[in-house]
Amino acid sequence: MSITRALSNAMSGLTATARGTELVSANIANVMTPGYARRELAISPQSMGGNLGGVRIDGVVRAVNLSMLSESRLASAAQGEAATRAAFLSSIETVIGMPGQAGGLAARLTGFQSALASAAARPDDDLRLQQVLRAATDLTRGFTTATDALQSARAEADRSIATEIAALNDGLEQVANLNRRISALEATGQDAASLMDERQRIVDRISTIVPLKEVARDGGKIALFTQEGLALLDGTRPLQLGFSHAPVIDAHMTVGSPLSLVSVDGTALDPGQMRLLAGGSLSGHFAIRDELAPALQRDLDLLALDLQARLSDPAVDPTLAGGPGLFTDAGGLATAASATGLAGRIAINAAADPAQGGSLWQLRAGLGAPAAGPVSETARLNAMAAALDAVRPPAGGPPGGARASLPERLAEFGAALTTRRVGSEADLAARNARLNTISERMLTGGVDSDAEMQKLLQYEQAYAANARVIRALDDMINQLLRI
Repeated sequence: MSITRALSNAMSGLTATARGTELVSANIANVMTPGYARRELAISPQSMGGNLGGVRIDGVVRAVNLSMLSESRLASAAQGEAATRAAFLSSIETVIGMPGQAGGLAARLTGFQSALASAAARPDDDLRLQQVLRAATDLTRGFTTATDALQSARAEADRSIATEIAALNDGLEQVANLNRRISALEATGQDAASLMDERQRIVDRISTIVPLKEVARDGGKIALFTQEGLALLDGTRPLQLGFSHAPVIDAHMTVGSPLSLVSVDGTALDPGQMRLLAGGSLSGHFAIRDELAPALQRDLDLLALDLQARLSDPAVDPTLAGGPGLFTDAGGLATAASATGLAGRIAINAAADPAQGGSLWQLRAGLGAPAAGPVSETARLNAMAAALDAVRPPAGGPPGGARASLPERLAEFGAALTTRRVGSEADLAARNARLNTISERMLTGGVDSDAEMQKLLQYEQAYAANARVIRALDDMINQLLRI
């Protein structure tokens, strides 16, 4: 081997060890940086005229476990959806209250029943009649507060959908731009690893909104598909997702009248096609707006209808003459057909409320009674209390519906809500555990500081060996020059 070739070999070795040392330094510095992938130096022996000629740097390789990365993104999306549902159910349970919880709907009904019993014991006491009115008002307030909370949750979900659609469009555009920049760098043989890290961070972030699968394309580009197969980005231009935000939502609003679904490049998806975007926090918000909250509202409206129907029965108050009893639908009598949103409209009959021009004695004598009558009259008060405890089919429900008293129905409603909340939290815990497990596995496959230090020692040894070769060549050249 000639001196020139030996020197060239040693210089290529020094270049490779210097580049490798830089990568080790970058790996250790970014050991906790999100989205950072461990760098590895790709080298190969180079041949000069059939003889070995040192090493060639083929490039820098990002060490990424694509299978594990895909699992992590799917788990992150699933965790986001579960967290969205669990947070909603927990907040609504706080407003409606668990069975026996002070301030809950069941406790308000119990307070109303206790006030009726107290007034029936002393019907001549206006203070006790006032307590009946106050407890009844508190009960209606519980229904309206729960309705407001449900509709506010729907409106918040709608706002979150608009925000996440905008974030998704922005993220896809950033990925498309990074695709172009990475492809340009790779075409000129430059290192694009830092841009790939940034692209991975963006995809990780938006994959919590919709679960994404990454597919490699030529030139360092990637394509992004939803878990259900919708190609959000496969080329230079991402799909444009659209959504129309509804500023105010009430119980009567449903999908299409006027609530919006997602559109793709201007074409609206139908409810069946929405599964293409299922699996992340976006679908969790849609579930709250279109399924979970409306279902709870229907149950709440039927409870309000049952409450009104029980106290509007002529057997309870013969003086009503077909009108509403103590509880009204904004002054009228609700039916099963008009029950949507009733829990938000239920109010006290003006005849029994002095603040609305009524009289407290009507609670005792009957809401349609022309005169106060005897102050010892207890029939109406006892009949209202008995109606609440009467075992009967649900008002507005199927004819063969389960028979129960109103307190039992309200307790069942609260227990069912608690069960759903506990189930959602258990599901969230399971998904959190899965995400944490995958994250830990990814960390073990990421930058290992001990392994990097071992590489550094190897590079140090390689550097010293190549330096000794150059020193020996320098001595040989000096000897030849002295001859």
